[in-house]
Formats: sequence, structure tokens, C-alpha cells
Amino acid sequence: MNRWIKFFCLVLPIVLIIISVLATYFIFTNKAFQIGATSLVDPTLGASLGNLYGGLIGTLLSASSIFLLIYTIINQKDEAQKNNLKSNFFKMIDYHNQHLINISLPNTNPQHPPKEGKKAFVTFKIQFKRILETIQEISVQENLQLNKSQILDISYVIFYLGIEGSWTTFIVNKLSRYNGFNEELVIKIQNRLMEKDSRGCLLKTNQTHLSSYFRNMYNAIKIVDESKILSDFEKYELIKIYRAQLSNPELYILFFNVLSRFGKKWLQNNFINKYDFIKNIPFEYCDGYDPKHYFPSIKFEEDEY
Repeated sequence: MNRWIKFFCLVLPIVLIIISVLATYFIFTNKAFQIGATSLVDPTLGASLGNLYGGLIGTLLSASSIFLLIYTIINQKDEAQKNNLKSNFFKMIDYHNQHLINISLPNTNPQHPPKEGKKAFVTFKIQFKRILETIQEISVQENLQLNKSQILDISYVIFYLGIEGSWTTFIVNKLSRYNGFNEELVIKIQNRLMEKDSRGCLLKTNQTHLSSYFRNMYNAIKIVDESKILSDFEKYELIKIYRAQLSNPELYILFFNVLSRFGKKWLQNNFINKYDFIKNIPFEYCDGYDPKHYFPSIKFEEDEY
């Protein structure tokens, strides 16, 4: 709405000024105000000429100045709103980095310090890959006949919510939509994951670290996407700044998060496609799940090589 008002308030004064120039030329070249065949203005008609000129041209120029004033006020208001939105957006990027710094996971080698920040996402990637492989193996062994999307969702639910002993009934309920998922099968998954990591790290919940991380990311994109004062180009460029903060392991976890049941809002709002949000993820990085298959409209970075 404001864009049309601004356009009208900018174009109309230009039109009025052009009319004023043409009217001025017409008035001063009109034979009715001149002495005989000369181009001199008849003094006896000077008052009439002044009234005509002031009434017409003055009104047109006054109207132009009013429209330009309205344009300036609206433009200043829009710029203030833009600056406020951008300020909030960059605060959310700061929150993203704070969340990242606060993530700390135990090292696979107890002699070494914990994995923190972006390094923690390397550990997340390893954990999810092992869970994914385990579900693929058990699906074949138990003849569960799960497709790739179902295996992905089951794996991410386990990775995100955890599958420790106290969570057995909870996880059974979460996965009850899939045939064959009962307490006995969940215990088999627990045992298989313990074989791959005797410390039980693959059983633990990761939502404590990731829930606020992804919530902040989603809301940062949402406030930009829903803005009525930013152009599509401005929205893309802002979200591109957020995208640049993400490492490949972060993009990996985001990719599987979006494709799981936890990513419905991301897909409904088309944030990934609209803003090329996983543009930088390598094709062979996602353990058999091709990003191009799920997000074909994205111009991936590897396509540019």
C-alpha cells in the first residue's frame, strides 16, 4: 500500500511541474496579453496576467510541494521501520552465535576437551549418521519395509528426542505411526546404538541444544519474510547474511531437521527454496539423501563450479 502511495506522491509532483512549465510558456506567449505584434506584455493586463499566473501556477507548485512532503514523511517512516527490522534481525544473528557458543558436547576421547560451538555440530553429524545407519540396518533385518523418508524421520526423532531407557514408552508413542514399532523394537535399537557407542551418547537427547537454536533461526527468517516494507531482493540479501553464518555440519543437521516431522513449518513457508538456504551444502554430504532431489529449485554452490 505504502509503495503505491509513495509512487503516486513522487510521480504526481513531476507531472504538475511539467504542466506548470508548459502553462507558463503558454501564458507568456499568448497574444491576448501582448501589445500588438510585439512579444511585450500589455501593462494594462498585467494584473490579470499576475492573477492567472499566481492562481494556476502557484496552485500547481503548492500541490507538488504537498505531495513531495507526504512522500518524504512516508519514506522516512518506511526507512525507520526497515532499520528497526534490520536491527532486530541482526540481534537474532547475535543470539544464533550465542546459542552456538553455549553448545558443549563430551569429546569421544575423554582425555580431550569437550566439543563446543561449530565443532559440536561435527559431533552431531557423526551421531546422526550412526543412528541413520542403525535404523537402515534394523529396517532390513526386521523387514519393516520403511522408505527413505520414514527412515529419516525415525532417525531424526531418536537423534533429537533421545532414546534412553526412561524415554522408551515416550519414543514408542512418537514412532507408533510406523508399523512394527513397539517397545521390543525400541529396546533393540537402544542395544544396537550402545554397541556403536558404549558411553550411550547416541541415546541422549539433543533437543536441549537444538530447540532454541532452530527456533531462533526460523523466527529470524520469518520476520524478514513477512515484512511488508522490504523488497524481495532486500529479504534475500538479509537472509543470505544469516546463511553465511552456517558451517557445513550445521547445514547437514538443518537439512535433516527440515525433512523430518520437525520441519513442517519450514516446508509450508518454503523458506529453504525461496532463500536458497542450504545452497552451500555439498551434494555427497548427506549420507544418501540428495539435497537436489528435495529442493530442486535451489541453485547450489556446487552447480557453479
